[in-house]
Amino acid sequence: MGLEGETATYFKNAYDQLDDCKIQEDDNEQVLNQMVVWALLAFATARNGTTPLSSSTTTATATITLTPMVRYEQPETLHEIDTSSDPAYASDSMASTLSPGSTASSDDSGEPAAFAEATPADSGHKTVLVTGGAGFVGGAVAEALLARGDDVLIVDEVNDYYDVRVKRASLAALVARYGAARVRIFEGDVADAAFMGALFAAHAPQWIVHMAARAGVRPSIQDPFVYVHSNVLGTTRLLELAARHGCRSFAFASSSSVYGEGAAEVFSEDDAVDAPVSPYAATKKACELMAHTYAHLYGLNVAALRFFTVYGPRGRPDMAPYKFIAAVCAGREIQQYGDGSTSRDYTYIEDIVDGVVRALDRPLGYQVYNLGRGEPTRLSRFIGIVERCVGRAAVIRVCPEQPGDVPRTCADISKARRLLGYEPRVSFEEGIARTVAWYKETYMAEEGLPQQPQQQQEVEQQAAAAAATALMTAAAAKAQALTALPPAAVVVVEPHAPTAMVL
Repeated sequence: MGLEGETATYFKNAYDQLDDCKIQEDDNEQVLNQMVVWALLAFATARNGTTPLSSSTTTATATITLTPMVRYEQPETLHEIDTSSDPAYASDSMASTLSPGSTASSDDSGEPAAFAEATPADSGHKTVLVTGGAGFVGGAVAEALLARGDDVLIVDEVNDYYDVRVKRASLAALVARYGAARVRIFEGDVADAAFMGALFAAHAPQWIVHMAARAGVRPSIQDPFVYVHSNVLGTTRLLELAARHGCRSFAFASSSSVYGEGAAEVFSEDDAVDAPVSPYAATKKACELMAHTYAHLYGLNVAALRFFTVYGPRGRPDMAPYKFIAAVCAGREIQQYGDGSTSRDYTYIEDIVDGVVRALDRPLGYQVYNLGRGEPTRLSRFIGIVERCVGRAAVIRVCPEQPGDVPRTCADISKARRLLGYEPRVSFEEGIARTVAWYKETYMAEEGLPQQPQQQQEVEQQAAAAAATALMTAAAAKAQALTALPPAAVVVVEPHAPTAMVL
């Protein structure tokens, strides 16, 4: 890993401890502890530039406690959401559906031993477990699977990372279009042992698309622990169940963030990714390590999919494409971090979904795939394209670059092309044009629509600012009144009274 001194000594000790373990059913917690330690220490090392341990801290893993993995022999009752009667899943105009877009032997490198073209797909009917199915990518994958004739079991905790109305509307749209018999929804945390154990005991899914995760670089710096819980623990829980129930194919969302501040112009799956620059990236790398472990121990077919900046209709409101389009349409200010020279390999949602489904259909042992376009776009050009598609100039405020952001991403997609037949087809210009059209139709074409999340947040912030201004004005008036009182006066100021009372 390129680490020296005390950190290298620690990792050797940790590796020796892990190597000495007999990996049995009850030892999975110890494996998880080691992976979490790796992720957090790698992040600390990358952040500080120095070893996070002293020479006396050779047993740091002993101080780390995680909730033990619960056994599943007697699962609790599984509660499935009745979308036909639950008003929370009532469809509304905020939802918008997207157009639909055999195990092989391998050598020691993980690559299939021989191939002339993309691996043939397992094209039979599937019942697929899709975690994170209320979210952006998970919902789009579920829709693509349903459109081709598969059935889906959706698991999502429907958290408030962004407006839950949007998430529930997305689920409602799937049920309305494909029927409750083909779309079964289970609301809960993928890291919850009893909940997930009961689901697997009842349905034993053989095909899994694991999209549930905490996303976002900047929020992970503020609260890394929720990212360890959702990403590392949640993925490990699912891998354990998949191995126990003989899952045939397991595809999960990793991230281009694992590449960190790599010097390479183009990011390849063969690059070393041992220096993450955010807790989010560290947890995604830890998930890849754990997936490799389960593939090695149990022969599980796992595809780790490194997404490169996914965007498109129904996109997450915290992502730049959505935020910029919403702000320019409304004539509001956008924040440009840095001088506009940073670039991202933006990938349209339909191309990402195509890659996910191809990976699911082609189980090839443990594989890592980049899913991007291989054509990065500079931030300044990105803003210009949004302006042209919206038909309005952007109001730009230049801000300092943000911690955890990387200057450039660009995917080498040759492996996905070779093994999966993956070929992105939507240019960035076309993708932004489609997203602008969706945004205008969804949020601007009809009167009386609920405010979109970013706008709602700004309205609330403006209201809070107005309230604060009113309080300051009242306080100033009170102070002025006090200076005009005689010295002997006794003043009582009630908490919310507009004026002081003289007794």
